[in-house]
Amino acid sequence: MTKKAYLTTLNTRGFLYEETLIVAKLLHEGKKYEAILELLLEENLFQLNSQDRTVRFFNEIQKRLEELDVYLFNQFLVVDTDTSKAILLYALLKKDQLLFEYMREVVWDKFLVLDWHLGKQETSAFIEKKADHSQTVAQWTQETKQLLGEAFHRVLNNVGMGKTDDDDIELQRLNIEPHIKEYMIKRKEQDIVEVVLGELVR
Repeated sequence: MTKKAYLTTLNTRGFLYEETLIVAKLLHEGKKYEAILELLLEENLFQLNSQDRTVRFFNEIQKRLEELDVYLFNQFLVVDTDTSKAILLYALLKKDQLLFEYMREVVWDKFLVLDWHLGKQETSAFIEKKADHSQTVAQWTQETKQLLGEAFHRVLNNVGMGKTDDDDIELQRLNIEPHIKEYMIKRKEQDIVEVVLGELVR
């Protein structure tokens, strides 16, 4: 995976599963991105109280969908909800470098040793560790870093990889349809696929 810049996009544009489904269905109908944005704004399909937020959500969703190949894009619309969310997580991990590193270095490591408990302090420690090695992260305020940690936890909840209990999360592997799991293992980036599956891929 080519390393990309660290971003705080998740603080204001989270998992966006339902919104991504809306855009993907319109794309599947043959509409272009420009026409979809016009429709979103005219009919407020995201049900937001700000057109600026609609535009920001849409721009983020477009970037994520562009990380999917044709097969995974089409499957995103027809597989069960759990698998569909796993496909979106794959796209998000390709797009968001810091989330990928968090999932790889913290969450995936826990899966490997069958440690199903994730504490808030472990997420905070990960972000502070990145601040020691990245000028970008070091420049973020404590509030920004705290919000990002909370955003990481929400992604785990939204995708179905964790359930929050106060400040902690109980982790669980995703339930993915076998044909999608097999496709990812054979065709996609091993380091990302391992994170999505929560296991080693050989």
